[in-house]
Amino acid sequence: MELDFPKKYQAEITLIGTGGGYGECVVAHLGNNNWIIVDSCINPETKAPLALEYLSKLNVDLKKDVKLVLCTHWHDDHIKGISIILKECTNASFAMLRINDIKKFCLFLSFDNNKELIVSQNVSTSEFYKVLEIIKERNIQPQFASCDRILYSNRLDEICDIEVISLSPSDFSIMNFDREITNLLKEFSLSNKKIVPELPNSKSVVLLLKLGTHCALLGADLEVHIDDRIGWLSILNNSQSIRKKSSYFKISHHGSENGYHRRIWDEIIGNSPVATLTPWNISTKLPTIKMLQKYCVHTDKLYMTSPVVNSKPKKRSWDEMKMIEKLGYKLTEVKYNKGIIRSRINLSDNNAIWETLLLDSAFHVNAEFQPLGQ
Repeated sequence: MELDFPKKYQAEITLIGTGGGYGECVVAHLGNNNWIIVDSCINPETKAPLALEYLSKLNVDLKKDVKLVLCTHWHDDHIKGISIILKECTNASFAMLRINDIKKFCLFLSFDNNKELIVSQNVSTSEFYKVLEIIKERNIQPQFASCDRILYSNRLDEICDIEVISLSPSDFSIMNFDREITNLLKEFSLSNKKIVPELPNSKSVVLLLKLGTHCALLGADLEVHIDDRIGWLSILNNSQSIRKKSSYFKISHHGSENGYHRRIWDEIIGNSPVATLTPWNISTKLPTIKMLQKYCVHTDKLYMTSPVVNSKPKKRSWDEMKMIEKLGYKLTEVKYNKGIIRSRINLSDNNAIWETLLLDSAFHVNAEFQPLGQ
């Protein structure tokens, strides 16, 4: 299907998923050829970022019209290829979680990046290292996301104001991250072990998109914690930026139980919003049927980029299996299954509703599941 370019006064939020193993990303049009890219995932066959593949099909001028590239958190399924995106989008600023001691953070990245040839299973720090090299080469400063921080703003003629606001991580999460970096440097800097940050989801950047009279919430992978100084409870208790309920919600953490709280839907999400999510098909499968049924209670417009699947390992030769067994490896086969959920809304109409187009493997969840209690 040939994709059409959004109109000047149309906002677009497009969620791209890969089937639950190769990652997810969001591409958003904020009116008048202004685009942002949130996170990155790749096509495992071409190794190209799917956000760039999508924008190229729309003939978007990557070097001019992409204004912001943002990485929500450290997990590999949200960051693969983000340095390629930033390199191509030469006019874009880069945003990430706030770092109080940038010199210590750069030292942390350099230690871990130097181990890439030895242990390569984690790409998060190497991608960040490449990003900071690009930023240094361009002589620009990254933007640091924290609670109620405006990362992008624009006046769309006389129609409306546009703002992209980070709602997390909380100050407490950022303070903990500073402590964590110090401890990781002491523990792992001299070893060959890759550095793995603790609980990356607790530092995930949730975005509020203010699109004139319309609002959208991008939940990244933020979770609900017992400690209300971090995660969703910190946003619900402390954010001063949320003045209107959102009519679009990218559900956090693949629709998992630990990403759900009734207060999110009651207090900051409107009635029957467009709600989107990507699955996780490695190890624990997300979302569960129980959670999908629970989300169906809140909206009749729930969409997923692809189904949750029980993938079977591909057949291997006897020699391959013996080698795998000898090395002690445990292999999980993850199928690439791209799905795209594109939602658009008219910014010049205060009463407009989102219009959603499903591409590739994306599907309407409500058509498959009944809400709990029915």
